[in-house]
Amino acid sequence: MSNQDNGTGNFLTGILVGSIVGAATALLVAPKSGRELRSDLSDQVDILREKSGEWKETVMEKGSDFTSTAMEKTSQIRQTAMEKGTNLAETVKDKAGQFRSTTKAAIDEVAEDGKTSTDNVQDTVQRSVDLTADQTNTAQSETSQADEEASQKVE
Repeated sequence: MSNQDNGTGNFLTGILVGSIVGAATALLVAPKSGRELRSDLSDQVDILREKSGEWKETVMEKGSDFTSTAMEKTSQIRQTAMEKGTNLAETVKDKAGQFRSTTKAAIDEVAEDGKTSTDNVQDTVQRSVDLTADQTNTAQSETSQADEEASQKVE
């Protein structure tokens, strides 16, 4: 905004200087007596004073308007930034909650699968132990029976 104010100030300064130079040139080039020339210069200086006073008021009003607009825009931008920050924080909290829920569900699922696998391994081991025990008992019975038969044959 300072570049715009600086450009406006330079423009107004240019107008003021150009008006003074133009008026002075017009008065000095015109063929008039000294008294008429001084009177015309005095009139032109008075007109220039009036215009410069008007320009000063205009510049002051514009500066005040620019200041008010800048303050208003700054306030709006600050409010928007605050709202966006709040929305971002809420979004992060929501996403963190969703991530936490998803992670907990995945962990629970893995734990359940691990428990199921452990139960299946235990069942398989128990069946293997039972089958081995049955086979051992059967082999022992067969060995005992074969021993008895062998003892009877030996007698």
